[in-house]
Amino acid sequence: MIRKFIPFAAACIAFMALGSCQKFEGGQSVPAYIHIEALSLDCDYSDYGANTHNFIDAWVAVDEQTIGCFELPSTFPVLKKGKHKVSIRPGIAVNGIGAARSYYPFCKPADYLNLELVEDSIITLNPVINYFPIGAGFNMAWKEDFESAIGLSPTSESDTSIMRVNDAQAWHSENSFYSGRIVLPPDSLDFTVATSEELTFHTELTGDGSAMLEMDYNTNDTMFVGLMYYKNYKTEKLPLVKVLPTDKEHGMPQKWKKIYINLGHVMKEENDASYFKVYFTSDLTTDYDIDAGYVYHPNNEQRYYYLDNLKVIYRPR
Repeated sequence: MIRKFIPFAAACIAFMALGSCQKFEGGQSVPAYIHIEALSLDCDYSDYGANTHNFIDAWVAVDEQTIGCFELPSTFPVLKKGKHKVSIRPGIAVNGIGAARSYYPFCKPADYLNLELVEDSIITLNPVINYFPIGAGFNMAWKEDFESAIGLSPTSESDTSIMRVNDAQAWHSENSFYSGRIVLPPDSLDFTVATSEELTFHTELTGDGSAMLEMDYNTNDTMFVGLMYYKNYKTEKLPLVKVLPTDKEHGMPQKWKKIYINLGHVMKEENDASYFKVYFTSDLTTDYDIDAGYVYHPNNEQRYYYLDNLKVIYRPR
């Protein structure tokens, strides 16, 4: 029997508080078991964009009591029998950091209202996750899927721009035919592109307000993602996450990855800024980590960066 899970005490440590950790009590000594292979995301493309996700954990509650965070796939014990309410929330690695696990606050839990739990038996669940309704726990500040005009622009220090492409490395799905691509030849040092739109929703982020960038990417080089903000008559740049190549051998990238980048903490700290922009950069002058092999380019190969299904979403106060 596979039983793969994050220890409960560690699971309770996350950047979004779940309240007090609780364990079940009672005399039951033989548990029931729940198996979850994976979570899926169901959403309307016109409102929410693509249904890509990287849900790596299941945050599980029984009768409104959190029992733990379980890395998927997982089979885990539950000290309950009979009919109970079981709720599954999707879990992510915040900023791509495996040790920074949290449930995703923009998605509703998948609820099983009268799930029959039987001692020493396994029940398999296939939870389907949905975003919260728009305006009720979910707000879309900016979306870019590259299917029409491009909402990213090069900054003045950039050596190149971003193009819409539909080549073999682009993201292809039922609703996606194009991706954004940035190419740097061997003799070019840097690109920086930023959202053309000025984001001003940060004034709504007080209390438990959260903001996140969702991003699919496919690259053979290190990339940085950060926030620009205009404050005190000048533009500040704050790098947030170093994104590693999807192919560390630096050949043709063959797979896409998904990352969730936390924006809310910076936006709340710099709440008096006039506006924010999300930016993407190679910026090798900032972090040229040749010893780690992340920015080494054998045979002077060109570097390329594919982006797609970008979403800046937030929960207002």
